[in-house]
Amino acid sequence: MAEFFTSPEEFLVSIPEALWEHGFLVEPISNSEKALQHAYATRSAFEWSPESAFVLGNGSLGLLTLAMCREQFDRLYCLGRRDRPDPTIDIIESLGATYVDSRETPVDSVAEVYEPMDFVYEATGYAKHAFETIHALAANGVGVLLGIPDEWEFDINGGRLHSELVLENKALVGSVNSNVAQYRDAIKTLAEFDDWFLDELLTGVFAPSEHDQAFKTGDQVIKSVIEFDTL
Repeated sequence: MAEFFTSPEEFLVSIPEALWEHGFLVEPISNSEKALQHAYATRSAFEWSPESAFVLGNGSLGLLTLAMCREQFDRLYCLGRRDRPDPTIDIIESLGATYVDSRETPVDSVAEVYEPMDFVYEATGYAKHAFETIHALAANGVGVLLGIPDEWEFDINGGRLHSELVLENKALVGSVNSNVAQYRDAIKTLAEFDDWFLDELLTGVFAPSEHDQAFKTGDQVIKSVIEFDTL
């Protein structure tokens, strides 16, 4: 890490002192701010009043997005591949969402087992999920893809997917890094999160000398951070 660095002033966003402890979450939250804005932009040609949201992935980004969606959607679902007891499932259910185990209910079966989804947020990086999302969407629904998969060739029913996109007015959108305005939105969102949620999300804080610990994975690990200095 550099002791000093330079950046154009217009691209810097100040984090309020009250949020310093969790300020590192502004960047991932900003990506979800952009994803949600893209979703609404694709539906701007008509009145869109989404009620259901389905987050694919119960890692830290998926859980942050699920918490954000509570204010915008009536019914929430989150996809994972973990057995109970599990801390991420506890968070999902504490947020009022339904946990969907992909080993029992694949993404393309969710519309039948639960309900068609108005909004799907993909954060798994599993290539098949991009196409299965189309089946999970309700008419007029939109899926936003943020995961980055490895190259993988597999068979899909292209004709069926094409028909669903056109005849049911569905949309898929790719989204990546955010801009300054979305960083500012992310700061406001971070300030609105419940303390219990942030406490449960952050499962480890380590010094630079403990970096090996910070990169360990496991079912009890959700989000680990390296703290270079205290404020």
